Amino acid sequence: MRFTGLALAFWGSLCTASPVDAAGRCTYDAVLRDAAELALSVAARCEGVAEKGFSAGRGVPMDAFEDLQRDASGETVSYRIRLGELAKRGSGADVAQRVGDMVVTTLPIWLLQPEDADARVELKLRAEDGLDFAVNLTAKDGRYLLSPEDIAYGGYAAFGRFTRERIAVGDGAIDIAHTPGSMPMDAAEVKQAVGEAAAEIARFYGRFPVKRLLVLALPGGPRSGMEFGRVRGGGGATMMLRFGTLSRAADLRREWVLVHEMSHVGGPFVTPRGFWLMEGMATYVEPVVRTRAGWYAPEELWREFARDMARGVDALTRESLNAVTRRGVYWGGALFMLLADLDIRERSKGRASLETCLRAVLAVGGDTTQRWTKERVFQVCDAATGTGTMRRLADAYVERSGELDIAALWRDLGVDVEDGQMRFDDTAPRAALRRAITSGPAVN
Repeated sequence: MRFTGLALAFWGSLCTASPVDAAGRCTYDAVLRDAAELALSVAARCEGVAEKGFSAGRGVPMDAFEDLQRDASGETVSYRIRLGELAKRGSGADVAQRVGDMVVTTLPIWLLQPEDADARVELKLRAEDGLDFAVNLTAKDGRYLLSPEDIAYGGYAAFGRFTRERIAVGDGAIDIAHTPGSMPMDAAEVKQAVGEAAAEIARFYGRFPVKRLLVLALPGGPRSGMEFGRVRGGGGATMMLRFGTLSRAADLRREWVLVHEMSHVGGPFVTPRGFWLMEGMATYVEPVVRTRAGWYAPEELWREFARDMARGVDALTRESLNAVTRRGVYWGGALFMLLADLDIRERSKGRASLETCLRAVLAVGGDTTQRWTKERVFQVCDAATGTGTMRRLADAYVERSGELDIAALWRDLGVDVEDGQMRFDDTAPRAALRRAITSGPAVN
């Protein structure tokens, strides 16, 4: 979920909602030095906090914090973390990954968090030796404002030397950090690929989901297309994308990863046991968005759904979505979303759709920077559509498993795949709903 001098003012304008005021305050000062080591020196002090002390995020290697010093009161801490050395361990971009003179990492890797969950955190971050940094955090009076939860779930950041690009998307903006020469795609092609996906997501949601998104574009393996992507939203919306080193912008319209990750920006982080909802939404929305954009044929979409949603049937009929295994997270969740979209469209007589639901969640602040429960998502969706669909489907498939005749579903939609060939039956009872899903939104 991805500067100094003028650049600090530029990147410091990236913002999300400010954390709530708290009685206690923790102030951090962090300085980036040394182009080879990319070493961050951090000092922090807490005042008026209910719980004293600092801790590393879950899964963070404690031996990465060098020269660690704490006072006996638990109110201050200082340390150094060599990001270049951490990247050599090969533990990936969610810990640290180096590309040329840039290291990409995440907030909880380099920032110890205060034990007091209600503390107000203020971070002053600067760079020396001609180095830069890119973060997406709320800024005020020269400091970034966070909560301890923002640190725990914090987004991507880049440190070192890299180039920066900006794309305007409606009222929002996307800032891209990448290292030139690491991919055959030049800056214009990177902007084109990211910008096209963002524009289609903005059409789906009715607007681009966040005011600012930081994208860190990294090279992957020797292949064409997108290799990997991930969104992190703690403190601000960020995205890490790993492009195949043979990629060109035109290739990426045929790829699902970029649009899948962009769709995540428009929904909250759902907890507890909400991965099926988040991933199911993105898995369902992505091919629909690409089909409406003309990048994917309707026949391809329904062939994919008929083939891959079979992998999610057990999640609904044997496991329940709350107990779903990894195999069913994506396609079990996507099957739930298809059932929801069809039900909403039928009950509203075409006046609403799944988009009505997802746009309503976004309208009340449910983007990737927020943490919601499943129940809140269901309530907002059902209030927006007036159908009660989400609650009924949740009762049927989330807490417990239910019944579903998947063959009858495809038959009613007029979807027939035989020997890999896709045939539509436009006389089927729900064929009009099938066509409506790929032709455009129904939003009341």
